[in-house]
Amino acid sequence: MERSLHFAIHGKDEDFKKEISHIPHTNWKPCEHISWLILELEMNITIREIQINVANHMIQPNMTTDDSTAKNIVMQMNMGEGKTSVILPMLAVNLSSANSTLVRIIVLKSLFPTNYQSLRYKLGGLLNRRIFPFACRRDMDFNDQTIKQICKRFEQGLHNGDIILTSPEDILSFDLLTIDKCRRNDFDVGRSMLTIQRWLKTYVRDVLDESDEILHVKYQLIYTVGGQQQVDGGEERWKTIQSILSLVKKYAEYISNIFQKETCYKSPERKSAFPQFRLQSHEPFQSLCQQIANDWIDSRNYRYVDKPIISSFILDTYSSIECLVDKFPLLDIQLFLIIRGLLSLEVLLVAFKKRYRVNYGVNLSLTFNRLMAVPFRAKDVVADRTEFGHPDVALVLTHLSYYYSGLNNLQLSQCFNRLYEEETNPASIYDQWILYEDANDIPTCIKQWNGVNLKDYKQRTLYLLPIFRYNILVINYFLNYFVFPREAKQFPNKLVSSAWDLSSSLRSKIITGFSGTNDTQLLLPIHVRQYDLPELQKTDAIVVNNILQPENETYQFL
Repeated sequence: MERSLHFAIHGKDEDFKKEISHIPHTNWKPCEHISWLILELEMNITIREIQINVANHMIQPNMTTDDSTAKNIVMQMNMGEGKTSVILPMLAVNLSSANSTLVRIIVLKSLFPTNYQSLRYKLGGLLNRRIFPFACRRDMDFNDQTIKQICKRFEQGLHNGDIILTSPEDILSFDLLTIDKCRRNDFDVGRSMLTIQRWLKTYVRDVLDESDEILHVKYQLIYTVGGQQQVDGGEERWKTIQSILSLVKKYAEYISNIFQKETCYKSPERKSAFPQFRLQSHEPFQSLCQQIANDWIDSRNYRYVDKPIISSFILDTYSSIECLVDKFPLLDIQLFLIIRGLLSLEVLLVAFKKRYRVNYGVNLSLTFNRLMAVPFRAKDVVADRTEFGHPDVALVLTHLSYYYSGLNNLQLSQCFNRLYEEETNPASIYDQWILYEDANDIPTCIKQWNGVNLKDYKQRTLYLLPIFRYNILVINYFLNYFVFPREAKQFPNKLVSSAWDLSSSLRSKIITGFSGTNDTQLLLPIHVRQYDLPELQKTDAIVVNNILQPENETYQFL
């Protein structure tokens, strides 16, 4: 009643109607769920009927079909219906059982602090449940004593009805560290860690919040193994990528004019700059590949009869390398393989489908000492401790990052200083940079290398830096000498884990989860299935209806 009056006084009509229309305790008995009643008192809420139905469904899924391969379920519930704030604490207190079940709540790393504070507040008072976080990273030094402490803490948590809060990265990291310890011949620690894993598979009941992201097919955790090595092909690899990207620049406008609805294109302000270009489907990419392959082959001194063979190998994934072995030197075959990966194996398509500063970019943090592109989680939000595993993807996205952002003053100064101090013929390199610009945009005083004076503040700030900031050749020069030789590395082996490892069939207890969408239900791990309540199958229609509301037809910006 107090909540209803509060909503009425403050003019919250929709909340008021929802509150008075809800009759408490219609589908559950407080005497049978004392912990839920205490939770209502602690949070000053009334648990709604649909929240009870969802909680019961996740506690004991009523599977109407015989599907032995997918005993774990995830379900959809609309945003704002209390999944994290209400249902998650309900599940935590109900599922935990002394000496039989230890509840482990798995949340996204970015939401970990918020969930930790929320669960501590709701469960740490009258319910007296401890929330203890479990974190694991590769740089943690696990030894026998540490493993014994972790094992003891888990056993205490099982006995006391505590709740573990962790993230998928931490769970998979612990799995990979176990393998890594054995690989390093640290068998005692590795055996102890494996014992903990088996114990967890026996006693832990997992609840996933935002299961669509946690179980997404693209999610992987990779540990590199072995010593760093230069990428295969070394300097030729990134120089080949630069030549292909120059052809993308050449044909991007042509492709965008043909496929206007399937591409995004914005002409650069300067002739030497790279255009803003993005592919949204596969069809324009096929046409782009054909143009690039033909141009690249024609620019090389290959025999006319060999050109169709090269083109077929570059553009056809089913063509065999054996047709090239006896006709071309090993260096040429290596170039063909690099370009084949970019074109027919769609490395370029992957790169040009991503959005700069949203899906990838350069981490500008002063505490981060790498200059190559890394994954982003959202606009200008860097994904911590991650990098692109495929070397060609990393190289292409690094080029695009600098093409779009341009070089800063320090980076440009590094290029000119190296040109002045270390190059034997700086004038020829500088002439190439100048020729790549529009002649009308170049002041007479800097058209020749002899006229460049790096100590002249006016010339440096008014002419050199603004003109060459987005010049592709200058950016390539910077990457070739200051970035790739130091950072373009690869490792001989990798340890890989994915969302499938979170839903192992060896577990004795089921996994349940929920999220606001069910878009990825066809791509879930084989041991997990989407199983929504009948009354919630209208969720997608509700979302579409909300999007189409008149208030969503306009927007404001700062």
